[in-house]
Parts: sequence; structure tokens; C-alpha cells
Amino acid sequence: MTRALVGLALLALAAPVAASAGPPRLAALPSPLAALSATPPLGTGASAAAEGVRHHIDSTTRVRVAVDRHGTPFAVTATQRLVVSQPGDYYFTIGAPLTDVEPAYGSQSTPGLRTATIIWAGFNPGKRVLAARATLDPVAVAGSLPLRVSIGGGKVTLANATGITTTAFTADALKPQLEVFLAALRRATRTGSAPTGGGALVTSQPVQTTVRVIAPLRVTGTIGSRPVDVRLGAKPVSFPAGRLRLLVSVVHPAPNPPAGTSGRKLLDIAVGASLESARARQYDSFLGNPDPSGSSSSTFSYVSEPRPVAVVSAAPRQSGHDRFGLLLWACGGVAALAGGALAWSRA
Repeated sequence: MTRALVGLALLALAAPVAASAGPPRLAALPSPLAALSATPPLGTGASAAAEGVRHHIDSTTRVRVAVDRHGTPFAVTATQRLVVSQPGDYYFTIGAPLTDVEPAYGSQSTPGLRTATIIWAGFNPGKRVLAARATLDPVAVAGSLPLRVSIGGGKVTLANATGITTTAFTADALKPQLEVFLAALRRATRTGSAPTGGGALVTSQPVQTTVRVIAPLRVTGTIGSRPVDVRLGAKPVSFPAGRLRLLVSVVHPAPNPPAGTSGRKLLDIAVGASLESARARQYDSFLGNPDPSGSSSSTFSYVSEPRPVAVVSAAPRQSGHDRFGLLLWACGGVAALAGGALAWSRA
């Protein structure tokens, strides 16, 4: 009798669980292509006017950031190279908080400048390279740079500034679809191609969560005479103070969980990797690409430089001879006026 009662109790406890599990349901993973914030890309981003031709464009951008003795950016330039490989007329706009633009080395056309916009217009016979060097407003751009530099107390502190808080979800899930998605994400990272979205078959009610998404940074170069080669995540790193010469790029995710990982943990890894990929792609598209399906990559160099000092021209100093000559000239002028007045009165 006791065993029977225990058995009935266990069945009663298990019944709600079985009822709540139900058949697997498809839940969409966060898109690895959707931006998690308004910037980057800077400004209004990039666009192509519709003229019946869809151009394929690959974009590479080199951003140079000059920082002062406190680590504050005071001069930012971005050199962007667009390789257009589809024949036809083109009209592209690149929005950014810029103050000037000029053609960069190798450009086969000259960029135009309107308010906060780079303009490219012309005809592509088959392949055309469009390269521009844009001078950016450092105050407007500072919040969109991936690395924060702080200098003080005899040390330089580097902090990853790509972090953003967003919503996600967790649930129990079947593993096969998630394993396929993660394999495709690793392949996209390895080849530099755009990742694709995916879904998961969940076997429990999805629960909304809040996650912190950070695109890891690869930082190389030197601080003073010390070599630097770090992968920078959420935790800042410090070095003895010295002149900065650093190269920064985002690292795209390529998670490869062990075989025994549970379905719930695998879902958490897939959701995090997809969001991380989306964040990394934002910084790779720092100035945007008129072709959303084209490849984009950006690198950031940080260098220590003195801020330019405004020169105020002073009035030229006069020597003793100059002052004596000026006095004689004034006395002569007064005498001439007196003589002229005397002659006028006699007349």
C-alpha cells in the first residue's frame, strides 16, 4: 500500500511537467545581421539609389584615431575603399559626421561632399575603385569607437567599448538544429562571408532574459617600448604609460561546444554567438556599405599625438631706433602743420 501511494504521488508530480513540455516548437534565433544600436554605422549609414542595377560592393575602412595625453580622441580620419564590380550607373551616399572629404590613393573617381554625406556618382564599366579619406568630427564619433583609452597615474588603461545590453531568451531545446547553426556560423567566420539566421526546436516555454553583448577586440602594437597583443573582452587591461601605436579589430565568434553540451546550454551559446556576430558586424561596417550583402571590414589605429596649439600672432615689437624715428617723424609732421598754418594766416 505504501509503495502504491508513493507511486501515485510521483505520477502526480510528473504529470504537470509532461503536460507543460508538449511537442517541440520552432523559435527563431536572434539575427546575426540585425544592428543592436543606432550606431555604428555612423550617421545615416550608406545607401544606393535605385537605377535598375544592383551593384556588388566590397568595403574596407581604415580609421585613424589621434589621442591626447589623457587618451581623449581629438582627430579622427577614415579612409574607405569601395570595390564596385557590377557594370552600370551608380549613385551612392555615405552618411557620417564629417567635416571634409578628399579622394584617397587609388580612387578612380572623386567623391562629392554635402552636409554630413559623401556622394559617389558615375558609371562603372565593369569594376571601379572608389576611395575617400574623410575627416570626421571627433566629438560626434567618440561614442562609436570600439576602444576607450584612459591615461593617468603612470598607466594606460584599454577598455572594450562595444558592450550593449539587450534581450534574449532561454529554453530547453533539441540539439541537431543548433549544431547545424553553430557549424554555419563557424564557417562564415572562417571564410569572411555573411552569416545566416536560424531557429531552434524548443521543448519548454521560452523565458525572456537580459544579456550583455560584447564584440571581443584584437589589440596589437606597442605602448612605449612594450609590445601589446591582447584579446580584449569585458575586463579592461592596463599597461605602464607610454606612447600608443595600436591596431584594433573586432573578433567574430566561432563557438565549438563539446559534444556533451545540453540542449539548453547549446541554445544559450547559439543566442549569444548570434548577437555577438551582429555586434561585430556593426563595427566592421563603421562607415557603412551601399551593398548590404557585400563584405565589410574595418580596422582602427590609435596613436598618441600632442593636441595642436592655437597660435596667436603678437604685435611686432619696436626697437629703440624705430621708436626714435617715429618720434622724429611725428615732430616733423607737427612742424609742417604749424608752418602751413602760419603761411595761410599771412595770406
